[in-house]
Amino acid sequence: MRSHPPTVAFRPGRPRPIFWVFVLAALALPPPPAPGGPDRPSIEVVPRELVLSGRDARQQLAVTIRDAGGSPRDATRSSRFRVDPPGLVEISPDGVVRPGGAGSGKIRISADGVRDEAIVSVVVAQPDRSRPASFRDDVVPLLAKAGCNMGACHGNLSGKGGFRLSLRGEDPDFDFRALTRDQLGRRVDVVHPERSLIVEKPTGLVAHEGGRRFGRDSIECAALLRWIASGARDDGPAAPRVTELKVDPADRVTAPGQLAQQLVVTARFADGTTRDVTRQASYDLSDPTRFEVSADGRIQARGPGEAAVAVRYRDGRATSRLAFPADRPGFVWRGGESSHPVDCAVYRKLRALRINPSPGCDDRVFLRRAFLDAIGRLPDPGEVRAFLADRAPDRRARLIDHLVDRPEFADFWALKWADLLRNEEKTMGDKGAWVFHRWLRDEIAGDVPLDAMVRRIVTGLGSTWRNPPSSFYRTNRDATTAAESVAQVFLGIRIQCARCHNHPFDVWTQDDYYGLAAFFSNVVRKDLDAARKDALDKHEINGDEIVFLAGPPGMVQPRTGARLAPTALHGRPGGGMPASGENALVTLADWLTRDNRQFDRNLANRVWYHVMGRGIVDPVDDFRDSNPPSNPELLDAVTGHFVAHGRRLRPTVAWIMKSRVYQAGATPNPTNRDDEANFSHATVRLLPAEVLLDAVCQVLEVPERFRRAPGTLRAGQLPGVASDVPFLKTFGKPERLLTCECERSEAITLAQAFQMINGPTIRRKLDNDSNRIGRLMAAKVDEAAILDELYLAALSREPREAERAGALAYVRRSSDRRAAWEDITWALLNSKEFLLRH
Repeated sequence: MRSHPPTVAFRPGRPRPIFWVFVLAALALPPPPAPGGPDRPSIEVVPRELVLSGRDARQQLAVTIRDAGGSPRDATRSSRFRVDPPGLVEISPDGVVRPGGAGSGKIRISADGVRDEAIVSVVVAQPDRSRPASFRDDVVPLLAKAGCNMGACHGNLSGKGGFRLSLRGEDPDFDFRALTRDQLGRRVDVVHPERSLIVEKPTGLVAHEGGRRFGRDSIECAALLRWIASGARDDGPAAPRVTELKVDPADRVTAPGQLAQQLVVTARFADGTTRDVTRQASYDLSDPTRFEVSADGRIQARGPGEAAVAVRYRDGRATSRLAFPADRPGFVWRGGESSHPVDCAVYRKLRALRINPSPGCDDRVFLRRAFLDAIGRLPDPGEVRAFLADRAPDRRARLIDHLVDRPEFADFWALKWADLLRNEEKTMGDKGAWVFHRWLRDEIAGDVPLDAMVRRIVTGLGSTWRNPPSSFYRTNRDATTAAESVAQVFLGIRIQCARCHNHPFDVWTQDDYYGLAAFFSNVVRKDLDAARKDALDKHEINGDEIVFLAGPPGMVQPRTGARLAPTALHGRPGGGMPASGENALVTLADWLTRDNRQFDRNLANRVWYHVMGRGIVDPVDDFRDSNPPSNPELLDAVTGHFVAHGRRLRPTVAWIMKSRVYQAGATPNPTNRDDEANFSHATVRLLPAEVLLDAVCQVLEVPERFRRAPGTLRAGQLPGVASDVPFLKTFGKPERLLTCECERSEAITLAQAFQMINGPTIRRKLDNDSNRIGRLMAAKVDEAAILDELYLAALSREPREAERAGALAYVRRSSDRRAAWEDITWALLNSKEFLLRH
């Protein structure tokens, strides 16, 4: 039941004044001393104060034992409960407290191996009085928890079996009408509640395609029966809204080897009352294959791992982040110490999880990795030799600073932004794609703050050739597409679901969606040259376009029919109708880029993703409560550095690369073999398509020739999608139809093997008489030196002794030395060491 603070005025239906005598007496008790101590186990309980009013009141307890080192383990089901005075409350073995008799007292909780007790103060009032069931507080959450209003069931747009509910209970008014008025009200029977279809079907008494959802003797069935028996009324106007949903624990790393955790969920309402809703809340697990959750909120892991538990009750949302470390007796931390904020955040969590990071990579691996991650190119043999000969302690830091200042840095990172902003020839036109890509590269080359770059994109108007950032509105040709792109690219938020209904997994409503879309509703384009290769394809645009504003902005919300003014998400500052004559896009850009924490977190996370291979929030464009960062402290550290250094790309990339976490080896150890999210070892991944093609060209010193491009242009400098280059398509270059990092494929396919083994691109470059092989042989370079040069060019290292002996023996016994060197080079290009970033 809801607990009411003593200052609330009495109204009809509230507990009588004698109830508050018990409350004040119990709350006046001095708090029990903190149990345990730094050198022995202690016991804790949540909550420490209970107020139970009415026969149907219940409260879930969660008992925790902390060992001498402070590590917690859930002990709710193994603890002993003693009630003083006896009979005041009843406590189930799983820690659920129910009223017994009126009065006040204590629950004393003890456990084996713990000297002290945990004490909970209890007040019970009116245990003989049953609280009327509430449609909003009980029935709607019940339908959500049972899955009745999910998209696969009656929450589907078309419903199921002639019965439709709003998706996840987003529209209680609609649900009330569906239950009590639709089908002539036959779903509820207020005279015989137990005969109601809404009771008989989910309890399995009548055939139900969805199966049995809860038992006849369950709390859920009892709540439905009470609601129907009381007249099946809607208490919408009287039911206070949920202002806060709290879950305990919100963030916990359990003691090693522990695989269970009891949650306690508390709702706070607008009238100041609170209520335990652990049983009524719905739970969504980040990985249902590795974790399960009971109806009473007990999380059970099938093995060591981490889980995010998204909790829903009415409009309230909360998240619990739980980690269940493996039991590693005798674990010794071997990661050392570091003052770098990235290392501090990562190592702190790894220690808690009893995971050791992989040792640092050697200079050869670091050199190759740094070149690939910073500029998308391999070091040439001369650069490899120079770096390996440098014994100065700061050689890695100096190399990183040098790389981010090279012009190739701008080429490589412009490619990443061109993917996200969908710079492709069909809607941009050939010239438009070149112009926009050049603008992106110039912004990055000038180290323009990313907030300034984004601001220019969002507010861009005029000729797309003369003002390239306005090209954003060539690919985002309607208000809703533009809103989805801005949210996903610049905020890391997927709001697409809210186009048709309130977002089922996040907080966004249809009003949020169309309020954001309203900013773009008066953006208009005019074609200056509508010549098309395909006259029937209206999406093909070859000439320039003029982007301008026409009329006042606003969008009609399709469900309510209301016309919405431009409003920032959550109605934050910057929302609302712009002042007379004001450009709504300027208002949006101000809100988006000025002191917007989500904007900063998103961009910082994206930079981290491109350097490290995985986002702290992953996927990087899916920030939501149910997909929290794997390491919040790390995300705060990266975001803080990003903001402190002017939201600039170069210093952020360099700072991440200078951490020990970035420079860790890729070989796992026994403790981090299964770790994917905590950056305990380097990520091994296939080279991006453009980087791989450029690497092949660089090793063999034969540039690729691209149609409609200068002969010196590398694949990483191409402005569009280069759909006429099969090699790039085979290795996952995106078509830029989506504003999502996921469009670039990292999958390894059979077609890729064919390309590398005997594809025309590799074959032509190997056969070229003037390639690196031909040049070295023409210069009469000795065979050992040729081999060293090929290894340095492809793998950034010299051959090992066994490799050297085998390769030279193969060349010397071959009747065609040129063909032998081609074979060796072909083998290097097809090696995992070449194809993968490691």
